[in-house]
Amino acid sequence: MELSRRKALALGAAAALLPTGTAQAATPPAIFYSPHQDDESLAMAGSIREHVEAGRKVVLVLLTRGENGGLLDIMNGTADCPLGTDCPGGGSHSFGLVQDDIVRGRTAEFTAAARRLGVDEIVRNRPDSAWGDYAGFVQEVRDTILEFEARYPGASHKLVNGYRDVIYGYPEDEPNLTHKACREAAEGLDLDLRFYWVYGYTWPLEKRTADYVLPLSDKQFARKRQALAEYSRWDPKRGRYALGYHSVGTLMIDPAAADPREYIDLPHSISR
Repeated sequence: MELSRRKALALGAAAALLPTGTAQAATPPAIFYSPHQDDESLAMAGSIREHVEAGRKVVLVLLTRGENGGLLDIMNGTADCPLGTDCPGGGSHSFGLVQDDIVRGRTAEFTAAARRLGVDEIVRNRPDSAWGDYAGFVQEVRDTILEFEARYPGASHKLVNGYRDVIYGYPEDEPNLTHKACREAAEGLDLDLRFYWVYGYTWPLEKRTADYVLPLSDKQFARKRQALAEYSRWDPKRGRYALGYHSVGTLMIDPAAADPREYIDLPHSISR
């Protein structure tokens, strides 16, 4: 049931020429699944724009709430700010936040980024993560994919290739469990599937490889950079604490904002 990227986008482009109101109905939507707030902008933003420009409906699904004890400690001053003098908040924090504040702040970043990308539908507030019950989370993600396939028969499903999501220079590390669960959840599904390499931006440019390397147009790249910038927005009065940038700013957000390409694997790709 696999539909080639070229054919799917051609169908979307043809649909865009139909009378207003019929384009999105003419071809199944593209469903993008983000393990955490920021993965969609790091790995998928240009592809999201590509599908939007082709006239396809785009649904963005956030698979976790985004609880993060490390970010909570940074914002409350019980851990050093990793950004130091480069921090938009001055590098010293003492907010007295609770975990729900972190979730709200990260989700505000996610929502703002999705709007920058022109997403048609945003789905949030799924279960939290793979760390407590890995098998249960894999099943939850699998059920979520099947839920959206039932809702939108023939949709294309875009996830992360968590089998490859390790930080460069740490080959002994296991892939991020939440990312790995997303890839594992899709095993054996007879659907139109594609997988995006998130942690590739920690790797040297010459080592960033995939089955398909998508070159972004200037407009697509500009939108991606706008989406990434939402993760460094500092406005505590409105619950914006640049949480994405505190989490992976110099590690991934900056390199992704400098690389006008995205890295996409087919279902058979399981190697690092």
